[in-house]
Amino acid sequence: MILALTFEVLKFFLPAVMLYFIARLIVSAYLKNEEKKRFESKNSGSIQTTLPLRLQAYERLILLLERITPAQAINRVLQPGMTTYQFQLLLVQTIREEFEHNVAQQIYISSSGWAMIKSAREEIIRFINTSAAETDAGASAGELAKILLERWAQIDPNPVQVAIDQLKAEVRQIY
Repeated sequence: MILALTFEVLKFFLPAVMLYFIARLIVSAYLKNEEKKRFESKNSGSIQTTLPLRLQAYERLILLLERITPAQAINRVLQPGMTTYQFQLLLVQTIREEFEHNVAQQIYISSSGWAMIKSAREEIIRFINTSAAETDAGASAGELAKILLERWAQIDPNPVQVAIDQLKAEVRQIY
């Protein structure tokens, strides 16, 4: 009798337990799938928002690097009647201002990319200062400009080009 009663209880209880676990697996899989969809949807919206900002940051930083090259900076800064000392100060100031104007763009690029940009800026400033130290402070700014252009053409590897190449590689990784 007890055996028959146990068998009758198991006949109803066992399918109910199996049904419970199957339902639990299905609901769990459904909830995980919905969470994954929501996460992907959130990320794709975020990517669609930040991608244009990141690309713009890369563009601005490449423009910064181009603008701080000695040739570009000399063209913007050189004025008739300037002394070498005045020219040196104005070149360095211009490069620092260009950099400071774009410093917020670092949040959109890698740490190594930002380090390359800072390194290029420091190399250019060091290059200007060492070249200026070899000229007379009261001499014409044109003399320093000529020295800077001649020596810059001989630098290999060019720190600006190295930084630009790094940024281009990062942009290629985004796509």
